[in-house]
Amino acid sequence: MSARLQDRVCVVTGAARGIGLAIAERFGREGARLACVDVSARRLEPTVAELVSKGLDACAFAIDVGRRDDVHAMFRNIESEFGAPVAVLVNNAVWARFQPLGEIDGETVDRMFACGVEGLIWTTQAVAPQMERRGGGSIINLTSVSAFHPAKDSIAYSALKAGVVGLTRAAAMELSSKRIRVNAIAPGMIGTPASIAQFDEATIVERRAQMPLGRFGEPEEIAGVAAFLASDDSSYVQGAVITADGGWTVAAK
Repeated sequence: MSARLQDRVCVVTGAARGIGLAIAERFGREGARLACVDVSARRLEPTVAELVSKGLDACAFAIDVGRRDDVHAMFRNIESEFGAPVAVLVNNAVWARFQPLGEIDGETVDRMFACGVEGLIWTTQAVAPQMERRGGGSIINLTSVSAFHPAKDSIAYSALKAGVVGLTRAAAMELSSKRIRVNAIAPGMIGTPASIAQFDEATIVERRAQMPLGRFGEPEEIAGVAAFLASDDSSYVQGAVITADGGWTVAAK
């Protein structure tokens, strides 16, 4: 493993499991100093303990990213804890529920957008001054192919992830002068327990058959894209949305 992120303070939200955990571990193996964030301390603390047991430099921060004041306080604490400003932010945290239009309720929509859109605004707002002071940084937002090709019962989720695309592009425009790069990754179907649980067996079989590569993706494959965007290898990539879906959107009709 290379050391492209050596000694860089990297924040990963939604880091307790799935794609977020895979990104945190990949960054740690690339030399990063990890601030792992999740709303659930119960899930996060044993996860971070395992990362530390593997020799990675990681700390746990259990907060709700939808709470602006808590987010700002956390970023101040992270800089104090590591003695350096944040270099990389990965906005991976999400809370989602797939429902047909007639069943969507206000509480569900409020919770989804508080975490998945407002949370990105607050983390970006909090981290930008630190990145500017260090001479630049990289922000990576997780969207989804559902932003462009909605699946069944995904009205709220597709709107949420389309919002992430718009936020990414607008932030890239505003923060370019501060040498802060903002990009997004749009995963397709990734074989995490949380993703698989959203579909019945027939839908899973149908989805897999639609993949040109013939399989679902693995969290580690998304982590590889994130590591590229976090590193100087992507120094000329700004405002981009990188699709990692096994060719599904290419084949979609």
